[in-house]
Amino acid sequence: MLDGIYATAAGLEAYTKRQEVIATNLANINTIGFKRNVTNFEIILERIAGYEDTESLRANVDIDFSEGNLEYTGSSLDMAIDGKGFFTIETGDGLRYTRNGQFQLSGSGEIVTSSGDRLLGSGGPLLIPKGGSEIRIDNKGTINVDNTVIGDLVIANFEQQSLLIPKDKSLFEAPITAIPDTTYTDFKIAQGYLERANVNVVMEMVTMIENMRNFEASANVMKNFSDTMESLISSLINV
Repeated sequence: MLDGIYATAAGLEAYTKRQEVIATNLANINTIGFKRNVTNFEIILERIAGYEDTESLRANVDIDFSEGNLEYTGSSLDMAIDGKGFFTIETGDGLRYTRNGQFQLSGSGEIVTSSGDRLLGSGGPLLIPKGGSEIRIDNKGTINVDNTVIGDLVIANFEQQSLLIPKDKSLFEAPITAIPDTTYTDFKIAQGYLERANVNVVMEMVTMIENMRNFEASANVMKNFSDTMESLISSLINV
């Protein structure tokens, strides 16, 4: 019976984790460039001391890197990547990668994120000349200010996106095992657009309801185990 209790408890933990993932997705439906988290269940075989091998449920969290819808904003510093790849950002903690193309100008004229981290071009941070008025970005990421080229965006692609580590909503860190391909060119930059989160609210709500039902079913099983154990203990005491 104890192995059954253990397996049921593992299931409850897995369903709880899935509920947290769904909540995170729903909380970020308006986060530009956010990539939804996906819970994958797997059956694992574990050995509990003194008992036979027991099957239990475990929840693993992956990232869905599919593209979100592009939304027109008209802002000259808003950009979206049509295709694979990530903008390269210089932060205080090192390079980060993102699909969030909502940029602005710093006080010194550099193109930065809302957090002040610098967008990188092939020659380093991108600086808009003082007094520059017309900013144009072509579909290959070349930035022109008043018909003068100031740099090219560094769009990084990864063969194994699953290796990327989520950092703060729409930012990702690349471990040394995930080598960025900065020569990747099979993309188009859409100036004046932003990529919405790839979260389908209806699908997330349906998944949430299904997950809650599974959690309740497992909780009932756990209660039955508890009631049975209580009856056995009571009968032993009364012997």
